[in-house]
Amino acid sequence: MDSKYTEIKVGIFVIVGIAILTVITLFVGEYKFKVRKGYALDAEFKNVAGLDMNGPVRLAGVEVGSVTDIGLTTDGKKAKITMDIDPDVEIYRDAKVELKSYGALGEKFVMIYPGNPDTGRLESGETITDVIPEVDLNDVMRNVQEISDDIKDMSGNLSDVLGSDETKKDLKEIIANIKSSTENLSNITTKLNSGNGTIGKLINDDTIYNDVKTSTKALKDVADKMEKGEGTLGRLAHDETLYVEAENAMREFRKSAEGIQEQTPISVMATIFGLIF
Repeated sequence: MDSKYTEIKVGIFVIVGIAILTVITLFVGEYKFKVRKGYALDAEFKNVAGLDMNGPVRLAGVEVGSVTDIGLTTDGKKAKITMDIDPDVEIYRDAKVELKSYGALGEKFVMIYPGNPDTGRLESGETITDVIPEVDLNDVMRNVQEISDDIKDMSGNLSDVLGSDETKKDLKEIIANIKSSTENLSNITTKLNSGNGTIGKLINDDTIYNDVKTSTKALKDVADKMEKGEGTLGRLAHDETLYVEAENAMREFRKSAEGIQEQTPISVMATIFGLIF
């Protein structure tokens, strides 16, 4: 009797232990007792390393499905995954998909960006074509190493250039010239502010400014009078009678000059004496 009772206790203990172990296993694996009855969507990636079967599919950080199949495309050049999406979650034709991970070395999962409802909903069996490339840590580390090598080479070259005595001397001269130029510029600024020198006086002396202003106004007044025909220059510019008279005088003078050229020297002298006496 005692032996049977002991066996019963052992059996109960074993069953309870198995049940507890099963619950723990299911909890750690995030297993869901409900069977998804959603719709299937496919996506193609260059590399799905680290993505496991039944891996989560998330939208805005919320799990909306799981990975049900991982394989190769027909041409064998890419990885193809099939996802089971919850029926109440709508994914549209301009949706995007990418592989992400929890942290740098964490578990990978599929992230879906649903897209615009105006483009229409994807039906079961269709493929999300817009795949966001995954950042490969190996490529990143390789690029970092290349940049580091370039910096080392640059530092070495710079050290070679700046290490010579001649270069050091040239740098000292350049620095000295810059310092001298800065001091000269400072002195010029001080003189300008204090009103010294021609430019300083022009900037700070109100008398010169007022004289220039007065002269400018006078020139403007003259220009206005000329425009209105006032004064000698104004009349010359606007009175056509004066222009005509000047033109006639020049014409008469030209005729007289031509007449003198046609006469003989004796005739010219006679004409001159006649004009005098």
